Order: sequence, then C-alpha cells, then structure tokens
Amino acid sequence: MVIPKRSLQGEWTGSFAFVFALAGVSIGLGNVWRFPVLAAEHGGGAFLLVYGAFLVTLTLPLWLAEVGVGRSMRRTLPGGLARIAREQGSAPAWSGVGWVAVTMAAVVLLGQLLIGGWAGAYLYRAVAAPVLHFDAVTTTAVFTELLADAERLLLWFTLLLVAAGLTVSRGIGAGIQPMMRLLVPAMVVLLVALAWAVGRELGLADAWSTVFELRFDALGWTGVQMAGEHALFSLAVALGVATAFGAALPDRFPTISTTGAALALDTLVGLVAAVLVFALVSGQVMADGALQAGPALVFHALPDAMGSLAWSRQALVALYAVLLMAVFTTVVGLLEVVVSAVVEQGRLSRARATATVATALWLAGALVAGSLRGWLDAGEGGGPPLDDGVSMVWLTELVAWGAMPVVALALLIFVGWRMPQETLRGALRLREDWRYTLWMPMLRYVAPLILLALLARVAGLLPS
Repeated sequence: MVIPKRSLQGEWTGSFAFVFALAGVSIGLGNVWRFPVLAAEHGGGAFLLVYGAFLVTLTLPLWLAEVGVGRSMRRTLPGGLARIAREQGSAPAWSGVGWVAVTMAAVVLLGQLLIGGWAGAYLYRAVAAPVLHFDAVTTTAVFTELLADAERLLLWFTLLLVAAGLTVSRGIGAGIQPMMRLLVPAMVVLLVALAWAVGRELGLADAWSTVFELRFDALGWTGVQMAGEHALFSLAVALGVATAFGAALPDRFPTISTTGAALALDTLVGLVAAVLVFALVSGQVMADGALQAGPALVFHALPDAMGSLAWSRQALVALYAVLLMAVFTTVVGLLEVVVSAVVEQGRLSRARATATVATALWLAGALVAGSLRGWLDAGEGGGPPLDDGVSMVWLTELVAWGAMPVVALALLIFVGWRMPQETLRGALRLREDWRYTLWMPMLRYVAPLILLALLARVAGLLPS
C-alpha cells in the first residue's frame, strides 16, 4: 500500500503543537460545567479513578485508532476509511462512517458557536460594564436578555465563526498551529492562576476534599456508568479531529506519547476546573445537597459566587476569557474536520471550502438564534432560561448519545479487524512489543464492549 508523504492540510512542525491542538479541541465547557459536578456527586476521588480507567480503555484506544487512520493515509476520516477499504477489498460503505462523523462535527460545531457567543457576551459585559453586579437575580436576567436578543447573539456567533474561518483557511502550519500554540497554554495558565487566586482568598481545603477524597460509598453503579458516559462525552467533541490532525503529523513524531499527553492535559484542565468550581460554590453544594450542571453552573452559579470576591470583575474576565478560548479552540478543530473533508473531494480550494462551510453554518446559526426567542417564551412550565432544555446543549447531547457511539464502535471494528496491522503499526510507530500486545486487545475487545454497554444503558437495557 503506497502511503502519501503529506496531507493536503500541511504539517505540524513540532510534537507539542499537535499535543496542544488535540487537547485544545477536547478541552471544552464539559470540563467546567459537567465534570466537576459529576465528580462531586459520585464519590470524588473514587469517581476519578473509574473515570481514569475509562480514559485508558476507551478514549485513548479510539484516539489512537483515529490517528492511525489519518496518519497512514494522510486523509481525514472519510478519505482514509475509503482508501483503506478500497485497498483491502472491503465495502465502500465504510467511508460513510467517516461522513457521518463529519456531519456530527458540523452539528456539534453549530452548538459550540452559539455557546461561545454566550461566553463572548458575558466577557464583554465583565470588561465594559460601568457597574458590575452579579447576584442570583441579575445572572438569570442577564441570560434571559441575551437569549431574547437574537441580533446580539448572532453578532457574537458571527465574530467567532469569522475568526475560526480565517484560522482554518490558512491550514495547519500557518493558521491552526500558531493559534493553538498561543491559546492553549494561555488558557491553562489563566485557569490555574484563577484557581490559585480564588484559593488564596477563599481556601481550597473544602474544594480539594470534594474533588479528590475517596468516597466509594457515593460511587455506586450509577457513578461507574456516569464516568463511562463522560469519557464517551469527551469523544463527542473531538471525534474526527484526531484523524484530521493525525493526517498532518510527520513520521518523525511519536503517536502514543503525544496522544496520551493530549489526553492527560485535557484531564488536568478538568481537575483544575473542578477545584475552582468548588472553591467558589462549595457552600451552595453543602446547603442544597446538589449543584445543577450545565449552563446554570457557568452562567448563573459561578458569576453569582464571584460577585462576593473583592476583585470580582477581574475574576469574571478571567473566567469568561478561559471559557471563550476553550470554545474557540474546539470550534477551530471541528471546522477543520469539515473543511478538510470538503477539500479532499478535489472541487474546492481550502479558502473556498472554508467560505462555503462557514456560510452554511451562519445560515443555520441565524435560524437557531432567532428561534431561541420562541423557546424562551414557550419554555415548559415557564422554567428558567438556564435550563438545558432552553440552551443549545441539546445539540451536543443529541450527537453524544445518538450517532456518535455507533460511529465510534464502527471505527473500532474497522481499525481493529479490517485495517492491515502492519499499516496500523507503521502509522503509530509501534513494534510488536508489550505496548502493541496491550493496546490491540483494548482496541478489538475492551473498548467495543464498553461502548456496547454504554449504548445498552442509554437504551434502557441496563439498570441505572
């Protein structure tokens, strides 16, 4: 099998750039508004141990499978699967798995752009408001006003989309790589600095105990399932990205260590975010017995809690700058998946493909932004607008619990059983040593069985 030397996207010039890029896409709002609450509710350190096991047995094998397809064929998921299937005499329909993944990336991208608009609007308010005051009433009013103002929401959506489009149109080397090298370290440093500053003023003892204390009695079967689901949820954002980025990874760079480092960085950010969250709202958690995950945490509970800080404006600016950077890096990665797949069809240049995809996304975003006003007026039972049902989180969750597990399962089966092992080993720079002996059973058996179990649980075939 003749393997191309370069992808159409360009190349990464350093392994750290690849690590930052892959981590930057997977680091998202789920690290802030979902992961901390899951850890606190389901046993703290006990949950983290189980979650780490799922990352090693599910997330890492799937990411490596993606990188293997991309690097071996120097193509995105549709093109890579199509070429391998053609070379092996397999059904051409395997390329359809890749196109479903690209479609899923576009759907998640739309939701991320809208949520990024919320973060941008809050950041602007934190910077520019002459008098900044957030409390329980104000935060709800601010978010309600934002959802009701379709023009303002569409403005932030457009700014984020244009910035991402300009980045992606320049390819890996000239656009995505320098952006990721700048934003991902800045995001991590700013998040750590914010957590440190909050800890100095409010203390970290309670937060540390909430996140890391081993409470196996609170884990239970539900906690195990939630840990697996969150490991799967993290894939929903990055599925297809590892293939697109892996296609541009030169042969001289290792794959297992770089992919593992990206996963470790994503997990580290989630842990720091969890400590920050519970340094701010641990009192509320203790009083109420629970904390609502999702937009209610990021756009209500956290700004409300930061309002009591002596330096609340600076804290809010830092928080929403981190969130905006997290969303933007995710948006760039997902847009790259869609644009590169279009470019590989050979009909459009990268610039025209980016403009075409961005235009389609803008039209869809305009429709959704306009419809939010109607959803706000017709909310079930007049519920608060911060509820997940009124937010665009449903787009991500629709993909995460809908097509994504099926696509991931199909990809594992194809790479584990249809892709030539020598091609896979060459792409991942693996010899037939203990690493290969350990990884292949996880790819062929363990990860697919975990996916099947999670799908059965979502379908109601397993007890919750």
